[in-house]
Amino acid sequence: MKLYHITLILTTVLIPLFSSCNDFLEEKVYTEYSPKALLSTQEGIDALLAGAYSRSRIVQYDSRNYTYLFNEFPTDIAFESGGGLERNAAPFINFTWSIDDQLLNSFWEKMYTAISSANSVINVVENIPNMSEQKINSALGEARFIRASSYYFLYNLFGTVPIIEISKDATPDEIEEIGSSTPRATKEQMIKYMVDDLVFASENLPEKEDPIGKATKGAALAVLTKLYMHERDWNNVAQTAKEIIDLNVYTLYGDYVKMFSIEGEDNKEFIYRAPCIAQPGYANNYMAHAFPPNYPIQSNWLNFGAQFRTYTAFYDTFAENDIRRKCFVTHYVDQSGTEVELLRSNGVALNNVRSFKYVPDPNAVGEKMGNDIVYVRYADILLCRAEALNELNGPNIESVQLINQIRNRAGIEAINLSDYPTKESLRDFILEERGREFFSEGLRREDLIRHHKFISNAIARGKKAQDYQELYPIPLRQLEANHNLKQNPGYSN
Repeated sequence: MKLYHITLILTTVLIPLFSSCNDFLEEKVYTEYSPKALLSTQEGIDALLAGAYSRSRIVQYDSRNYTYLFNEFPTDIAFESGGGLERNAAPFINFTWSIDDQLLNSFWEKMYTAISSANSVINVVENIPNMSEQKINSALGEARFIRASSYYFLYNLFGTVPIIEISKDATPDEIEEIGSSTPRATKEQMIKYMVDDLVFASENLPEKEDPIGKATKGAALAVLTKLYMHERDWNNVAQTAKEIIDLNVYTLYGDYVKMFSIEGEDNKEFIYRAPCIAQPGYANNYMAHAFPPNYPIQSNWLNFGAQFRTYTAFYDTFAENDIRRKCFVTHYVDQSGTEVELLRSNGVALNNVRSFKYVPDPNAVGEKMGNDIVYVRYADILLCRAEALNELNGPNIESVQLINQIRNRAGIEAINLSDYPTKESLRDFILEERGREFFSEGLRREDLIRHHKFISNAIARGKKAQDYQELYPIPLRQLEANHNLKQNPGYSN
């Protein structure tokens, strides 16, 4: 099979990516330099980095697929029905996904495009004369952060994947051969590769996020913390999370309900995010899926037939006075004046609660809203350290204090160390608290997997889930394109 699409993905070294951005979004046109001359300047490197950032952003429909279809709908928090999306979402809800699922393949290709762009930056920057070591390392730090985080997103879904590196003088035939023959890395190789990139990035990136969405020291350490969490490497989780805390850059945002609104974006809780604006290709389109039928929306908003619904049982896990409950709509009066219940009818769960965590953007354009999409925030880091310390030492006062920071912000009763006398009891509570804190953020699947409850949770909800489904299958198109690529156990070609 001719690997035309692989070649396209792996040859961005040869593609002129000469656009820069104001907050990575406003296009800048260069007219005074030849491509070769431009790439030897700071402006050229910034333009190349802007392309890499753009390709790595998981926004709009990519965010819908990764955050919800892949990582939340297979769990006990939410699901989807209605509209054309139901056909694509149902396999993830019911654990019947296939190896030729086009959405999984599309995400694979997107991340490798981002990885290729990051490698392009690395190849160019490492060979620029007359640039200071500090500037070179800063650009390399950004590129290696983009590369490592893209690999992490792939690793979260598929397990180990091929590590692709192409020399700057590779021919098209050599590039195609690399794409068609590189096997999956071993787990040890994969972890080391991502750790090395993220450590380098953390040592060479600034603490300040300027402009919004640019890689920082904190973002690199945050992704590193999440990687260590994935591996249950508790010593490194505890240490790296503390490094982030000790930066004294981040803090919990005071108003949980407003945090994901346009108004709340200027906060010190978001560590790693994708900046969004209400324009094609840069938007957050979550809310168009969350509005219930005939909901009284503004004239500039859009309400999709595809409906994202929250399970009543999950909503019931919140205390009545939990501020986080205010992010849900359980009842409304529709545009015809009819009262609509979404929680229960005659005592029967409707499983139709709506999460309005991303507060609708008043200046949206149809489905396109400007709410930034968050991958890691400070609350996650606090609970990561709390979980790691419990795994290392059993119930302890610091874990309880970290958890209570989250609960205090939610306006609910603090827990006491005596309430959780065993490691297992506190572990289970942390998992429950993470569900209440991070709903609609796509973290539930990885949390359940880490706690060995992803499959058992699905079976308890009536799904015919199998142990091997903790990982998604390597997409069939990739297996066909690379003869050395091996499928995950449990899936057949």
